[in-house]
Order: sequence, then C-alpha cells, then structure tokens
Amino acid sequence: MATYKALIKTVPTGSAFEVTTESGSISTAKQQIEKLYDPIYIHNLREVSGGSSLSDAGDFGGMLMLCLILFGIWLIVEYWWIVIPSVIILGILYYFATKDD
Repeated sequence: MATYKALIKTVPTGSAFEVTTESGSISTAKQQIEKLYDPIYIHNLREVSGGSSLSDAGDFGGMLMLCLILFGIWLIVEYWWIVIPSVIILGILYYFATKDD
C-alpha cells in the first residue's frame, strides 16, 4: 500500500492542515479522508511513498533478465570460436550417451 498526503480544511473559519493516509489507490485515499474528516475541501492529494514492492522488483527483475540475455549474446558473439566447437562436442557426446544399442 502507498502513503498519501493531502491538505484539508474542515471548518470554514479554520486553517488547512495536512493529513496522511495509507491506501491502495488515490481514490481510496480520498474516500478515507472524506469519511474520517468530512472536509470542506481536499487540496494537493499526492502519493508520498510506497507503491507495491513487487512492481519495483519486477522492474529490477526485468532489467536484470535483459542484461543477462545481452551478456549471453555478447559471450556467444565474442567467443564463438570456443562456443561452437564446444556445443558440437557436447552434442555428439549427448547423442552417444542417450543412443540405444
């Protein structure tokens, strides 16, 4: 869940004050503030921290996977003279190891 802050005013002659709430979305945060404070107005409702840590991990995980794929392609291109004969030799060994006599 994310943390949201807003400036609200609850009485016509009073001054505005800042409130903080935690909710899943900005519309839910607005509903919570309206239910708790019954304000005259809600101003500058914004997310100050949070969001799902899973999305952050997903972004990082996606970048990590992209870097690993690009690194693997670079290794194959850079060391093709080692990779191709090694794959052929391993393929031949695998073929003879799994071949039924």
